[in-house]
Amino acid sequence: MNYINHIIEPNKLLITWQSSDKAHRTRFVVAELRKAHEKITLEYLNNTSDFRQACALGFDAYPAFRETDKIHEQGIMDALMRRLPPKTRGDYVQYLEGFRINPDTGMSDFALLGYTGARLPSDGFAIIHPFNNANTPFEFLAEAAGYRYYRNHVQINANEPVSFIIEPDAAFGDTIKIVSNNNLIGYITRALIPNFKTWLKNEWVKEAWIEKINGSPDHPIIYIYVRVEPS
Repeated sequence: MNYINHIIEPNKLLITWQSSDKAHRTRFVVAELRKAHEKITLEYLNNTSDFRQACALGFDAYPAFRETDKIHEQGIMDALMRRLPPKTRGDYVQYLEGFRINPDTGMSDFALLGYTGARLPSDGFAIIHPFNNANTPFEFLAEAAGYRYYRNHVQINANEPVSFIIEPDAAFGDTIKIVSNNNLIGYITRALIPNFKTWLKNEWVKEAWIEKINGSPDHPIIYIYVRVEPS
């Protein structure tokens, strides 16, 4: 098990949403969480194409924050921390280790949302740490989006190294392929692409490998351990 050794405390997190319709599995960035002087706000990105496309597929709002035309300032952490198991739960240490977080590592609840993704099986929301403020070495787990489409064509094993290829796409925006043994095994989530492109172009991504194979037979998931060293 490879723990995340360098925690980047975020000043921003992204709320993403994915339709339950299996024909439309793109994950859209619909809102931002911002942290300034311990104050946390939630603002919907209602002027973006992501937000409009999500609405066209059925997105309405996060249930606790229905008004999409205002900046929410109250009850943000109370609502979102309910997406994580209570710290008093007997298997909480194992929960953290599943995300390669050392239980002895100190981090804020805000960071915890970003490093775990705070996903629930009952809705399509997930929280993404964009690492927009990172200027020192760090590591994180990245899900290989779309792996289920390639699983029958590739054989993967934990600890296998992976590489990344930027693929320009004029119609849908650039994508970043995740490749193992010359085989495509998935993509970097769209929410991370702008920053990930910068890391790749500057050669800051020092190494990456398949860290964890998870999920169910119908929805297999693989996680990539990524080590980045900004100069």
